Amino acid sequence: MASKQVQWPQRLASFPTLIWPHLTMVNLLRLVWLSTVYYDERQVYKSAMAACYWNNWENWGPETVPHRIVLVADPQIVDRHTYAHRGIALSAAIFYTDLYMSRSYDSIIDHLNPSTVIFLGDLFDGGREWELTDDYWLSEYARFSKVFPSTPYRRTVQSLPGNHDIGVGNGIKESVLERFRLFFGEGNSLLALGNHSIILLDTPSLLNDVNPRIHNPPRDFLDSLPDLLSPNPPLPPHIIQNSSIPASPSPEQTNLNPVILLSHIPLHRPADTPCGPRRQSQKPIRIGGGYQYTNTLPELLSQEILHKTGAKHVFSGDDHDSCTVAHEYDDGKQKAEEVTVRTFAWTMGVRQPGFLMVSLLNDGLRDGKETVLVHECLLPDQIGIYLGYVELVVHTLVIVLLNMVRRRGGVWWWCRCLRPRGGEGEDKGKREGLLGIVQSERGAGMEGGVGKKQNRECCREFFGDLRDLVIVVVPFYLALLVLW
Repeated sequence: MASKQVQWPQRLASFPTLIWPHLTMVNLLRLVWLSTVYYDERQVYKSAMAACYWNNWENWGPETVPHRIVLVADPQIVDRHTYAHRGIALSAAIFYTDLYMSRSYDSIIDHLNPSTVIFLGDLFDGGREWELTDDYWLSEYARFSKVFPSTPYRRTVQSLPGNHDIGVGNGIKESVLERFRLFFGEGNSLLALGNHSIILLDTPSLLNDVNPRIHNPPRDFLDSLPDLLSPNPPLPPHIIQNSSIPASPSPEQTNLNPVILLSHIPLHRPADTPCGPRRQSQKPIRIGGGYQYTNTLPELLSQEILHKTGAKHVFSGDDHDSCTVAHEYDDGKQKAEEVTVRTFAWTMGVRQPGFLMVSLLNDGLRDGKETVLVHECLLPDQIGIYLGYVELVVHTLVIVLLNMVRRRGGVWWWCRCLRPRGGEGEDKGKREGLLGIVQSERGAGMEGGVGKKQNRECCREFFGDLRDLVIVVVPFYLALLVLW
């Protein structure tokens, strides 16, 4: 037993001696690359989720059980309609955007464990263009379902359409709309979650005014909301004494649950309305539209929607960037806060994508206090990760080159390895001009074949170090791409 205790200090003392021969520049670069790749391909998602844990920002108090919702906006999975150029570049864009969103969504489910996930439209990028054949639609639907799979014991709502899914207004084709409804469900619905009334309104179809089969469903749904949101009023016993006299009106109907409105298209606001500090762009949402899109709903329609829903909170998508504005309706008597959720994809013009977390608590004990809490969660900066890889490649090349110079004898070797092709006199003069210490006898060994041999040795050593680095880092990177 005593001998073993004596051996441990000896082993610890010899540890630096064992490690030192392996601390080569290539091995140190391997360590840097492996650490960087692992963090950027794995740990960065865990870190993003850790910054958004519900308990970090919820303040409901102890022994409460809120209903937790995650809102995902504008994933717009890249397809052949996204970019004009196709081929390898498009395939790479599809692969890496799908990979990013799949990793992000899996991280949300695994680490945040929301009760409900609701998508705010624009599931596809070119869904409105796939009218002629269902083959491409089926393949893209399968791809979307792979990126955003359904999970047991969790409600996932994907039925709210966006303008990239079906078009907008009179640009909507009935066949495209019906296909979306067939696969994802009715876009107009009323959900009861956490003692709140959640309204999903198909606003792109509501803007259509030429096809009743397109605009009637959202219009009829909107008109019926005052009744749908009201409990059946108590009716006192009443005896009709004279049928010619109209009955007195029923007691006013009031909704017991706070109302939350979900719309793909944001509501109207005055031009140049600020969007708040969470917005990445310095510009507010522009009032206007174009081919198959409109940035906001018309003012009168927005007021009608707010009046008939009585919403206190509105969540929308479409703009790709975060925007928080306050609305007034019913002649300023009522107010609603609208949060436009930033895109979930890193290819949609926003450097750092994200999603919105909504916590609902309406347990009857709030006494007029707020029942809705929201928190914006940011996803990893994928463009920044790629730029970091490029920067690390440049630093690696410089370090490998300088390390080779060090092994070969400093600046004198540099002049030999990179000397211009020419005669002895010219070469000797350049060396002496650069160094001032080059001896004439060294020049004799730099004629013809010897100089070429030196150049080959330089290249062989340089690319050999890079090869030793690549054969370790690239398989590790590919393994992280495949295994999640």
